[in-house]
Amino acid sequence: MGTNVEPKVVWRTPGRQPNGLQATSDGLWVIDQVDPNRIYLLAYEDGRVLRDLGETRARHSSGITVDSSRRLWVASTFTYELIRFDPETGRELHAFPTPPYDGRGGPHGTEWRDGHLWFNVPRTGRIYVADPSNGAILRSIPCHGDRAHGLAWDEDGSLWCVDTNKRVIFKLDPATGAIRDAVGVAGPEPHGMTIWQGQFWLCDAETRAVFTIDVPRA
Repeated sequence: MGTNVEPKVVWRTPGRQPNGLQATSDGLWVIDQVDPNRIYLLAYEDGRVLRDLGETRARHSSGITVDSSRRLWVASTFTYELIRFDPETGRELHAFPTPPYDGRGGPHGTEWRDGHLWFNVPRTGRIYVADPSNGAILRSIPCHGDRAHGLAWDEDGSLWCVDTNKRVIFKLDPATGAIRDAVGVAGPEPHGMTIWQGQFWLCDAETRAVFTIDVPRA
């Protein structure tokens, strides 16, 4: 447990501050936190723009995921909510507030699993499981570190969570939040994260770099 890995920078995003990633068979979805909170679909091989959904009303967006209906969910950190968008038109479909409901912190990393939305809130140090129909919180687990960001599901059912300040990707038990493994990240600062074909894909909001690291296997 606790290896340190040098990442490989593959390209830089068209937006000024990429902050959330989600891998799909169509390409890599990216939410940019200032450009202005724009949603892109980019090609894995060279980062070219496959789709540009334009700006959204989200503020300082820090996470993006895709649900079972192929709709997009974006973590709007400064409006303290998760917002659902149509992936073809960018039209807003639904939104609900996220804890702690008092303006002290907003959602960051976001993932979909078995009909539920998973998201972390660095201020509370928790990863929440929510009902996407009404935003009801079903349960939560600790996310460790002090600035949790991207989330990604492993093929073995574990949940990876990257901490930006500590530059560590924690492998967690999704039932308890217990740490199963950890990977140290050298090089660019890790913000958004997803997994595609056995690799972590991460982005650095400051340099616009998208970089990869192999997911460790026993």
